Amino acid sequence: MERRAIQELARTARVYGPEYAEWAVRRRRLERLADLLESRDEPVRLFSTMECYSRKERLALRLERSPLAHAYHDAQFRRDGLRGDSVGEGMAFFNLSMREAHSLLCDCGYGGLALFRTPLSRLVAQRARKLAAKRCMTEWRHLIQDWVDTAATRLHLRASA
Repeated sequence: MERRAIQELARTARVYGPEYAEWAVRRRRLERLADLLESRDEPVRLFSTMECYSRKERLALRLERSPLAHAYHDAQFRRDGLRGDSVGEGMAFFNLSMREAHSLLCDCGYGGLALFRTPLSRLVAQRARKLAAKRCMTEWRHLIQDWVDTAATRLHLRASA
């Protein structure tokens, strides 16, 4: 195995920093939560009117059979560091903002969707997958840089032809 400096590798490959790793962990955990919710036949309950509580009260909210309770009962999530089934613990573990936690865990965002005979656990799993698919600024920066590099290479090839 040959050792190289990061600066040397960066000349020939994309090097991602620690901020990208956090998003990769977030993505993996949210995808696992979605898989877990889809695989269980147990009903899921959502928090009601989360937005009406103070921030401190919201972080302490707990509910039996919530998506966070299902996650906490999973041994793998506990091994990975999930310390409880409160909203605050879930936000920290899944790297969610308050807005994202509200969108995922509060019943006001689902409204009549549950009336269309889709199990609530599947609806929550779909939202978890959408959150997992969000790109961080580092990913956008690398995608744009790849596009710019490709465009510059094509322009250079056309100019030299």
